[in-house]
Amino acid sequence: MMWLIPFLLVGCGKSTPPAEGTSPATSGKVERVAVPTGDEGMATKNAGSGATATPQSDEARFHLHPDEGTLTVDKAEGKAGSELTSNIKVTPAGAYHVNTEFPIKLTLEPPAGVKLAKTEFNAGGMDKKQGDAATFSEQALAFAVKATCDKSGTYDIKGTLKFAVCTNNNTQCLPKKQPVTVTVAAN
Repeated sequence: MMWLIPFLLVGCGKSTPPAEGTSPATSGKVERVAVPTGDEGMATKNAGSGATATPQSDEARFHLHPDEGTLTVDKAEGKAGSELTSNIKVTPAGAYHVNTEFPIKLTLEPPAGVKLAKTEFNAGGMDKKQGDAATFSEQALAFAVKATCDKSGTYDIKGTLKFAVCTNNNTQCLPKKQPVTVTVAAN
């Protein structure tokens, strides 16, 4: 399977600051610009302002589109205090398949009053491990999320699923970062 990796080329060189009272545009010098570092979705602190900004990590271009397949999240229902199960499933469309070499990861954040058997699920990678996936093949991917609610009520468990789908002829692989919400109803 061919991986497409974006590259960032940065030129380095020695420059001298412009003379006092001139701007880079008028002095003919190149202005240095700070390049942000860190992982996507992590908060970064703006220098000197004390403010924290979180980069936009939920971009529609990284969501699964209908022509690529479907993502379904089952509602978990049952008695409070018992373990309830929700299935998160990816089913690729006819022209696509799940990329089993992609490092697939599901992360969940339970609300107060809900305990999860696991908050992080992994599958795939270069060794194509099934890992925590209940179903793991090019035709389907599924994770079984097990939750226990302390008391009756409806709870939303927020999370993110990272995976990839590829065209069946492997000419294009599309990484996905999809927000998911697991609804748990305990009575």
